[in-house]
Amino acid sequence: MIKRTKYIFLTLSIILFIGFSSNANNYIKKWKTLTQVIRLVNENYVEEVDMNEILDGAIIGLLDKLDPHSSYLNVELLEEMQENFSGEFEGIGIEFSIIDGYITIISPIPETPSDRAGLLSGDKIVKINDESAYKITQKDVFNKLRGPKNSKVNITIRRAGADDFSVDLIRAKIPIHSVLASFMIDNNTGYVKLNRFSHTTMDEFSNALNDLEQLGMSQLIIDLRNNPGGLMHQAVQMVDMFINSHDKILFTKGRIRGSSKEEWSRKSSKDKKYPVIVLINRGSASASEIVAGAFQDLDRGLVVGETSFGKGSVQNLLELNDGSAIKLTIAKYYTPSGRSIQRPYDKGVDEYYLDLSEENREDLDSLSTERPIFKTKSGRTVYGGGGITPDVFVESDLNLSKSTSLFLTSADRLLFNFSEKIKNEDEINNFIDSHSINDFITDYKLSKKHKSDLKIILSDLDDEFKDEDLKKDWEFIENRIKAQMANSIWGKSAMYQVNLSKDQIAQDALKQFPAAHLLIK
Repeated sequence: MIKRTKYIFLTLSIILFIGFSSNANNYIKKWKTLTQVIRLVNENYVEEVDMNEILDGAIIGLLDKLDPHSSYLNVELLEEMQENFSGEFEGIGIEFSIIDGYITIISPIPETPSDRAGLLSGDKIVKINDESAYKITQKDVFNKLRGPKNSKVNITIRRAGADDFSVDLIRAKIPIHSVLASFMIDNNTGYVKLNRFSHTTMDEFSNALNDLEQLGMSQLIIDLRNNPGGLMHQAVQMVDMFINSHDKILFTKGRIRGSSKEEWSRKSSKDKKYPVIVLINRGSASASEIVAGAFQDLDRGLVVGETSFGKGSVQNLLELNDGSAIKLTIAKYYTPSGRSIQRPYDKGVDEYYLDLSEENREDLDSLSTERPIFKTKSGRTVYGGGGITPDVFVESDLNLSKSTSLFLTSADRLLFNFSEKIKNEDEINNFIDSHSINDFITDYKLSKKHKSDLKIILSDLDDEFKDEDLKKDWEFIENRIKAQMANSIWGKSAMYQVNLSKDQIAQDALKQFPAAHLLIK
């Protein structure tokens, strides 16, 4: 009787939820069928099954039917997402990878317990609280090294050329930076690289601009390549910093109350007036596309690179009773000119992501005939219906050999290990003692011995390796090795500075500033 009462109550709740519409009866029939299937699987399947896992799968399947960006987040995934958006966590502050079974420090995060304790890139953590850390899982690393602020953890460090030593670290709040790098490319041009839009993005971005302006910046590159987006209001605030008139930055349209709204710039004497170029590629999505689309539509900056991802929808996080949540699409957003940049997803999720890698999205001849045309504030032609098409297309076509790709992406972090080995040589230490990062970029070259050692590694990785492969890719590989070394020696901004020196999209973008200057006159 109790079970029946609960079932009747649930059925009545469903009717109230969906209303007394013509579809109510069909909905209830389907609900009864679903609960029957769940019961039959639980009672009759050949093996005992984890019904929690089965029901999670049912929820995931339901949301998959809606669109590619509605999703289910279990408690663990929800906590991870909230941590990323909060912009901080509590721990010791290291970027790491598990190499040869040990936690290997890629770099200590500046101004954190690990940095203040003098830990170095390449150090291995061999014990945590006197327990061996050999063959530890990534999940256990987080469980053991993270913890409440002001709590203590003891780690044992193995460093090349030294005996193992023990360090007590007091955990603290560790920032998850949105701004990965900021520096001056030349006497006039500032560069800021962002990898997400979280609660701290605008504070970080504003601080970076202030520092660059103190160094004489008169023009800016904002690098949003491979930035998957994040919080919409942070993107709106970023654009607002550069709009010197009362303009619409974006608007959203949805079905429920509060989902349709407009975001306008707020005119201020503090607005930035220098020319801007925004870099995008196929990995730039959501909030990144809001920024790029607004700069383009309002003729406030040039967009350079590849056509962006094409995610033009807004998700709300709806928490469930068990602590999990669903991320549900509630609206679509539109750029100032009225463009929806959402790519079609009517062929299913798999096809949606496959199109991103296979489609020739930079074929402007096809764009002009197949995609809707819009006009910017000054009358320039732009396109809707599938990402932000750049004002200046620069293809990122590395065409690297198989052996090079394997070296750069190896799970054993071969690039890191090789770079660390060179970094510890006397020759590079002597060079660093008397030279700046700019000297390192222009003057430091890897030796013939380094090239010979690398050749052995590449031939081990690929049975079909040829000397011509290394010859063709050498300039790119050398730059990546130097960038990794710069990260260990000077920090992340230095790594991006080295990378940028051979970055075709960034180098081409620098040539577009005369056109960017014309937009703000």
